[in-house]
Amino acid sequence: MRTRIATLLGLWALFLTPSVSASAEDIALAYIGQQVIPHGFMYKDTTVGGLSALDYNPVTGRYVAISDDRSDRNPARFYELELTFDETGFPGWHLVDRHFIRRPDGSFFPRPTMMGETSVDPEALKLAPGGQSYFWTSEGHAQHRVAPFIREMALDGRYIRDLSLPAKYLLNDAGSNGVRDNLAFEALTINRDGKSLTVSTEGPLVQDAAEATAGHGAPVRFLTLDIATGKPVAEHIYPVSPVHRESLPFGNFSVNGVVAILALDQQKYIVMERSFSTGAGLSVKLYLADMTAATDVLALDSLAGQTVTAAEKTFLLDLGSLGIAIDNLEGMAFGKPLDDGRRTVLLISDDNFRAAQITQILAFVVEGETR
Repeated sequence: MRTRIATLLGLWALFLTPSVSASAEDIALAYIGQQVIPHGFMYKDTTVGGLSALDYNPVTGRYVAISDDRSDRNPARFYELELTFDETGFPGWHLVDRHFIRRPDGSFFPRPTMMGETSVDPEALKLAPGGQSYFWTSEGHAQHRVAPFIREMALDGRYIRDLSLPAKYLLNDAGSNGVRDNLAFEALTINRDGKSLTVSTEGPLVQDAAEATAGHGAPVRFLTLDIATGKPVAEHIYPVSPVHRESLPFGNFSVNGVVAILALDQQKYIVMERSFSTGAGLSVKLYLADMTAATDVLALDSLAGQTVTAAEKTFLLDLGSLGIAIDNLEGMAFGKPLDDGRRTVLLISDDNFRAAQITQILAFVVEGETR
């Protein structure tokens, strides 16, 4: 058993070892192909959909995807998948397991109440260093004062612990402090040191700034927590771009925010921004964010009236330029390396359980890395 554990940790150490010089000139993503999971696909008596996060386990060779079903259709859950691809194409996918997520008392999360209040909204998921557990997030339900959280769970979905969350993220009774409804912890990544993780809100905190519009962007917090203690150790600001287009007719719903992040090294991330405007459609873009010179704002409960330096941001890829229909992409992960050692990146979309949308999985190879 001791030898087995050492082997597993050794594989994870290799997987987490920094291997890139992450400047915009160094990195490009070359599209390989896509697979689509049919709408309403059933697996182990559950509806497969709402897939909002993705990760790869280098020990098992499997991928894991969390569903953002708020225990409405089936109890909160995540799936294991096998994805078959190489540099020449992406020929297949296969579901291999399903796990329900447990509450601290061991029970399933309940269905939403008659008033629509939900106790969980799963969004982000990443395997912990060593591969023996998962970290995941819930956006909560700010409209009903249900708090967001960051948790660790066992590989079978059993509760392990909650990580510490600064009070600035929790809604007060006046609604003047905390996360916005459906704009909370959408993204999570394990940092390249294997000792910390970073989560991102999708939009700005209520007390920080207004949401992004077609006329202006918004500041989003990247919160870094120590894995061993579960406590916050740093926080930086990422500047979300303006919404890509005005809604049609003018004044209807629009949003732009961070839906996935992926650590390249301890200070640099690939960031996925998803923008949507009623009548104007969807836009998904990838950026490189460098936190090296960004102000640590962990001690700031509000950004109002503060002068801070945000992350340096560089455009990487417009998913709309691939020549394929792009759906509601929300998850991003490094995948299995190619035989020649080049890294891969996988994206997955949340179909919102709607027949007009699809669950698509896109595969890319990382080109131009400086090793």
